[in-house]
Amino acid sequence: MIRTALRHHAPTELAEAVALLDSHAERAAVLGGGTMLVPRLTRGELDLDHVIDLRRLGLGTATVTDGRVRVGARATYANLLAAPAFPGTAQLLQRVAGGITGGPQIRCQGTVCGSAAYANPSTEVPAALVALDATMHLHGPGGARTAPAAAFFLDAYKVDLRRGELLTGVTVAARPARLGYCKLKLAEGSWPIATAAAVLPPAGAADHAPGYRGAVVTLGAISTRPIKLDLAPVLDDAGRLPGDADVDEWVAARIGEPWEDELAPGGYRRMVAGAVLRRALHRAHEENR
Repeated sequence: MIRTALRHHAPTELAEAVALLDSHAERAAVLGGGTMLVPRLTRGELDLDHVIDLRRLGLGTATVTDGRVRVGARATYANLLAAPAFPGTAQLLQRVAGGITGGPQIRCQGTVCGSAAYANPSTEVPAALVALDATMHLHGPGGARTAPAAAFFLDAYKVDLRRGELLTGVTVAARPARLGYCKLKLAEGSWPIATAAAVLPPAGAADHAPGYRGAVVTLGAISTRPIKLDLAPVLDDAGRLPGDADVDEWVAARIGEPWEDELAPGGYRRMVAGAVLRRALHRAHEENR
């Protein structure tokens, strides 16, 4: 039960939503799917006067146009899964949506943009968006602007949203590539301890060796922000990885201060990061032959 008196707003125009958010500032929150906001209100963790509901703004679609996937702020994970298969690298969004923490209830209510705006390090979406070089679409008192996903995520629970701004959607270019995704978690319904999204160049007709030239892997749930790693410095001349221990050491050295929560200490996350990265690379190679 929410014990705070709240005024619910359901604007029909984007400009109206921005004006409400700008005028009420710290006393207002945006309601997308509500899977983060409502539980926090129920637990009394937030002291607010206004909730701005996006459901009447027409932002609930996931579409493909000219090789780009656009996901609106109200598009749920279920909306992504119900859409035709996304092309190229954009299929990572559907892969993440299909295994999102929380099961059917969260898939049918939670949103990609809501997860991005909340920026919980132990969630799947931020790292997936960084891996895909997603563009974040923002709208505020000064009009519309965009930001690359890598610059949007500033810290744990902190993003590049200015006063009065809304995240209205994200776009992803559907590039041809091989994809591999790995998620380590303790149980089906628990948050990830580590994720890795590997993006490799498309395989050529004569590509039979497990070379990883051009590979980029983005780690999630490891640090306060996603970590994107170009593997070129660690590969040999044939595009092969060194031994597992050397890979793990190389990855661990690039983590900095690891994320800690009730699921795992930072030291454990640092320890498993290399193994998760290697599994994602292997899947990208094996699943896309």
